[in-house]
Amino acid sequence: MVTVKPYFRLRAEGVENVPPGGPFILAANHVSYVDPLVLVLTCPRPIRFIMLREFWEKPFIGWVCRKGGSFPVDPLGSATGALRQAMAVLHGDKVLGIFPEGGRSPDGRLLPGKAGVALLVLKTGLPLVPAAIIGADRAYSRNMLLPRPYRITVRYGAPLTFPPPAAEKKRDFLAQTTEVTMKAIADLHRSPP
Repeated sequence: MVTVKPYFRLRAEGVENVPPGGPFILAANHVSYVDPLVLVLTCPRPIRFIMLREFWEKPFIGWVCRKGGSFPVDPLGSATGALRQAMAVLHGDKVLGIFPEGGRSPDGRLLPGKAGVALLVLKTGLPLVPAAIIGADRAYSRNMLLPRPYRITVRYGAPLTFPPPAAEKKRDFLAQTTEVTMKAIADLHRSPP
């Protein structure tokens, strides 16, 4: 894995925003198969990721998934099972990496976020650290057979905290938390180096 850093000229910005201890949710955009790996290589804390089992079982991608600290979930299984696994990671005082878009962007542009990340925030009350991965889509897109050397930058933003909602406001909380999370990722992606 050491050779990955120079190959992609990997650079991290805002690492001081990563909490040095305690559990938190790391939410990043998703543009490439190498996204989990570049987060693992730039984050000062170990990260566990939720990953679809179909990718876990592919030769190269599976290796990246395992090295990237992911755990497989069955897309046809219950969402409750994936949520339970994610909660176990967070209750273990660890960092849970999640891609709120729910899949890789086909063209590098940020897709709308799904409510899963907001549901985890609601259930745990933990802080969320937004991150933007820049350049990974040019280094290894879904149309490439092999990765190519291209600079990848990961920008970490300040932790976001969300006060718990009143019982009747949970639906609004999920929508607003998802919106705030995606805006934070988009702002990091656009900010100058």
